Amino acid sequence: MATNLFSEQTHLFARYIVSGGIAAIVHFGLLVLFVECIMLTPTLASSLGFIAAIFVNYSLQYYWTFSVSGSHRIFFIRYLSVTLLTLGINTFLFWILNVLMGVHYVISQIAATGVVVIVNFGINQRYTFSSDIIATR
Repeated sequence: MATNLFSEQTHLFARYIVSGGIAAIVHFGLLVLFVECIMLTPTLASSLGFIAAIFVNYSLQYYWTFSVSGSHRIFFIRYLSVTLLTLGINTFLFWILNVLMGVHYVISQIAATGVVVIVNFGINQRYTFSSDIIATR
């Protein structure tokens, strides 16, 4: 029984990583496209890529990773609130590593992302895409 649960969690986490990877490709792809071809500023290009990635990631997680059904209004609001929370965690960890500790920014981002992926997965599984939590609306 415990082995089966571990296997299910591993499979779910693998899907989560694939979903996030696809969203990251969209984010970085649009960043490069907007900067190199459309000549947007990198900050604006990154923001637009991030917004597009939110919708890609949400859709993949809703339909494929967690395979839920229900109100997009409820699940998407949960998803956005978790995304903003983990953005804060990412920024804080990045700042500690890069600014306070002097770790190279690429290494700092990799470390912060690693922590955020694990935290985000747990919250998204137990809260964001949980059908067990009844919304009162």
